[in-house]
Amino acid sequence: MGRFSGAVSRLHRTLQLSGDTNQWKNRDLIPLPPDRTTWSSWDFLYLWSTVFFTTFGWQITSSLLGLGLNVWQAILCNIITKFLQTAVVFCVGWPGGVWHIGFTVNSRSVFGMWGSYVPVILRIFLCIIWYGVQAFTGGQLVAIILSTIFSGYHHMENTLPESAHMTTKQFVGYVIFNIISLGLLWVPPDKLKKPFKLIAAINLLVILGLAIGLIAGARGGSLGTLQTSQRTDNLGWTFIHGFAVVFSGNAVGMASHSDFSRFARRPGAQVKGQLFSFLISGNVVPILGIFGTAAAAKMYGDVNELGLWNPPNILQMWLDNQYHNKAMRAAAFFVAFGLTSSIMAMNSIENGVSGGMDIAGLYPRYFNIRRGSYLLAAISVVINPWQIIANGTIFTNTLNSFGVILFPLMGTMVADYYVVRKQKLKLSDLYRADASSIYWFEGGFNWRAFTAWLVGFAPSVPGLAALNPHNTGIPIGLTYTFYLWPIAGFFASFVLHAGLCYLSPPAGIGAVDEQEFHDPMYSERSDEMQSQTITAMEKGQHR
Repeated sequence: MGRFSGAVSRLHRTLQLSGDTNQWKNRDLIPLPPDRTTWSSWDFLYLWSTVFFTTFGWQITSSLLGLGLNVWQAILCNIITKFLQTAVVFCVGWPGGVWHIGFTVNSRSVFGMWGSYVPVILRIFLCIIWYGVQAFTGGQLVAIILSTIFSGYHHMENTLPESAHMTTKQFVGYVIFNIISLGLLWVPPDKLKKPFKLIAAINLLVILGLAIGLIAGARGGSLGTLQTSQRTDNLGWTFIHGFAVVFSGNAVGMASHSDFSRFARRPGAQVKGQLFSFLISGNVVPILGIFGTAAAAKMYGDVNELGLWNPPNILQMWLDNQYHNKAMRAAAFFVAFGLTSSIMAMNSIENGVSGGMDIAGLYPRYFNIRRGSYLLAAISVVINPWQIIANGTIFTNTLNSFGVILFPLMGTMVADYYVVRKQKLKLSDLYRADASSIYWFEGGFNWRAFTAWLVGFAPSVPGLAALNPHNTGIPIGLTYTFYLWPIAGFFASFVLHAGLCYLSPPAGIGAVDEQEFHDPMYSERSDEMQSQTITAMEKGQHR
């Protein structure tokens, strides 16, 4: 018995992170020291360009063609959405740039020390889903790469049933993609700047080449007005549906943005890069994807039936139709290779790192970002992501569901930081879980924030049944509410939270640390103790 308890004790010491950790902090959760706040405008440009210059950047707007919009309608939908996304991401990310804390810690100032666990757990769940979906898309691309090299792999017998919505070779590619991704998840997020630059450049060229190749193959023509799928009976609501899909498509990354804006040299360092990324990069690839998908539809058939909104399906058709054409195999290889690198980078950024930080926030003694991202990657297999990516309707409804939950959450947090607290935080109290902390509220929960958030997304809940395409009896009004609610929910929660805090002000509004906030955690480069110093005066100057 003594030997067993000794082994358990040694295992516990091995799993526990080194340093001054407790239930509320570890090195990844404290405000970043100056030697880690090094990101410039260029780094934020590459960060978001890496997100947009991906298969996902192609998928999300191309899926609108499957809803019944034509090319120009889908493009207009994307352009309008990007302006609104830009405004939201600035508001959400600014606190990270000022105080150098991420979403996990910032949630404590809004929902309370214990209450913050609720949005954190929710975001972990959404990161798991989205990580799995992107990983399976990456697996499809790996299968394409292997098929172009090995004829035997291309002709591999499929041993999986049709209900699996994937083939054996795609599953093998999925496993390989996940294993390779673990290497990128090992890299600390503040060290990912250089890979961003290379991957963003490569993938812009790859996607440009893919779109041009498809348009040339379709011999151009009237792609702008081509009806690529079933015609919609109600253009207005279909456009709103498309708007909601695109707006919600980056919801996880937007909610997570303070996880990266905290690396900024100064708060304003994120402005120019993000502005260019959303308004330029965020339109380039989607527009190329829309025209490319329309061209593919002209050559092959219906967007929804053939899944032409998803680039791996287009590449697979190339191989199925012209496998003996060496030039076609080479083209499929290079496109798949480029898209694989981009999706691997985006998945590590938007889902792995952000979800890993949230898991670290739940168990700071045992999880840092790296361990958390590994756990998230392992769990993502369980959600069967191949079922989500198999159908365009399920894909768009899943994106919409992210928005109806996360945008009311963001609306609550934006109202709290700008309207209620006037951009002031007391950092020391974000790591103190007792009644002496101004973020303790009532028993560790802020009822005002939870009320605003719940009321903000509750009207959309009945429409969530639309996630299942077999549910045909859903009242059309509930479906329309579901489409409209990502943007409506943001403003509803914003107004309600500001109003509740006006009627019942929480304690400590406007409070900051009277003295410099010191934290005894250190940079990994040295075993010597250094202190993290942040003053409210300095923060005011940076604004």
